[in-house]
Amino acid sequence: MEEILIIEDDADLREILKFSLERAGYTTLEAGSAEHGMDMVSDKTRLILLDVMLPGISGYEMAKSLREKGCRTPIIFLTARSSEEDLLSGFASGGDDYMSKPFSTAELLARIGAVLKRSSADRSGAVSCGPLVIDLETEKVLLDGTEIRLSRKEYEILAFLIQNQGKLFTRSQIIKALWLDAPFVIDRTVDVHIAHIRSKLDVHKGLLVSRVGFGYGLKYEEE
Repeated sequence: MEEILIIEDDADLREILKFSLERAGYTTLEAGSAEHGMDMVSDKTRLILLDVMLPGISGYEMAKSLREKGCRTPIIFLTARSSEEDLLSGFASGGDDYMSKPFSTAELLARIGAVLKRSSADRSGAVSCGPLVIDLETEKVLLDGTEIRLSRKEYEILAFLIQNQGKLFTRSQIIKALWLDAPFVIDRTVDVHIAHIRSKLDVHKGLLVSRVGFGYGLKYEEE
């Protein structure tokens, strides 16, 4: 059974989410703060529903902390804030999806299903691009033999590009491939993730190429 961690300070909403998810066949754990929720994340956690406006540590800060620790458990942000800046902040901190309150139970369940499907898609073998190696089964990313930490979405983008290395993809094509059932995702969201990936590739950032009007891709050219 899929275990979902609900982190929401509104007790009434938390109870509604718990009831809806368990009726849909999921098991749930609950926390009213990020501090409490951090202690509850485990290998059994398949997805985190994370409120943004929490007392103490915010949802964005919690997500960023989890990603820095190497946790790639999918995160869906729940928030009453829906500006473009908020949206980009959510994805930049490592979120996989973003739902504005109020939302319907049907839409939430559809988003959860889509995110879980993406995160558990069949993977096998290792693929390399010069000094960059991705083990698609374990999801380990190695650069010059050293593991680098990526958020879930950063990993998905890099894995997509390395499996199609040499090809260029527009932002719209990347969104269509990796953000299923999320029609609100904007082109700048891709740019934010690409910028983060480049910074983590460090001296090898040139592996991730871009051409205006054509898109992004991975390409290795020996010196």
